[in-house]
Amino acid sequence: MKKNSVNLFIGIILGIIFLFLWIKIVDWREFFHYFSNFNLKFALLFSVFYVFAYFLRSLRWRLILFPIKKLSVGNAFMIFMNGLLINYLIPIRAGEIAKSIILKIKYNVRISRSLPTIFIDKITDLFPIILIMILIPLISVRLNTALFSIVVVLFLIFLFFIGFLFFSVNHQSLALKFLHTLLRIFPKKYRSAFENFFSQFVEGMAIMKNRYRDVLLISLLTIFAVFSEAVYIFAVFKAFGANIGFIKILFGYTLMNLTYILPTPPAQIGSNQFMWVLIFSFALGVDENLTSAAIAFSHLLTSVWIFLLGGISLLALNIKFSDLVTRKNWKTEGVK
Repeated sequence: MKKNSVNLFIGIILGIIFLFLWIKIVDWREFFHYFSNFNLKFALLFSVFYVFAYFLRSLRWRLILFPIKKLSVGNAFMIFMNGLLINYLIPIRAGEIAKSIILKIKYNVRISRSLPTIFIDKITDLFPIILIMILIPLISVRLNTALFSIVVVLFLIFLFFIGFLFFSVNHQSLALKFLHTLLRIFPKKYRSAFENFFSQFVEGMAIMKNRYRDVLLISLLTIFAVFSEAVYIFAVFKAFGANIGFIKILFGYTLMNLTYILPTPPAQIGSNQFMWVLIFSFALGVDENLTSAAIAFSHLLTSVWIFLLGGISLLALNIKFSDLVTRKNWKTEGVK
């Protein structure tokens, strides 16, 4: 719990720093001027593409999970939105664990069995980094030091996780030996519990072995989700009167979306605003005040969608919020 509190504190501090930097960048007179001719109905109409993107991602996770638990489309979407809501509120990726806890509470699926599916699902969110690498030479992008560093870090994270997944699936015995060696750093009284849990986790990674057709479908769902979100962001910029091509929007928001794998403040306040300006304005040349107006509106609207759908899903599944953010559901699996 102390570690979580530290992570939360760090996230809040980072959010304050990013928010301060963003406030210093914005010309507030120009910022509010963009709202004078804003087409609200147009932006609201196209926000359905934002929701649709998460629906596609829930289908992707449902497909990964299928050999373990066959969820209905509706239940998969509700569980996914619950996890998204908790991730939004708690900057320690607690929402990913929450999805496993829901599966345990509702369907008695062990966390150590379902958690690999969530890990694999998050790896697939990194696939679009390949799209970023393809688009860089095709559009006019000013890769300053900060942006270049972000792209490199994300690409290295992608390579690391893909390597880990491949190694766990195809060389499971070696992965387990490496794991047992690594766990020797833990005290003996905790080691057996961790070994049992993580052994099941590594074994669970084999869920993707020989599922070539499913890998193709998972990749397609990821691409369609990225394009769906890009359509929504394109509409938001158009609603503010921006003259920017769809390919630039696709590049900018795809890169923006990839940064969510990095630590973020609660509700992404501060980090969202600063990263949008860094990517869309400093790299793609969109006016920083226009970009700031677009992110301010988009952040508000997407927050409403996340809280609305996440809250409805929580009620529909009859799950208490406290059950998803405490550790009591881990105890039966020996992890404390």
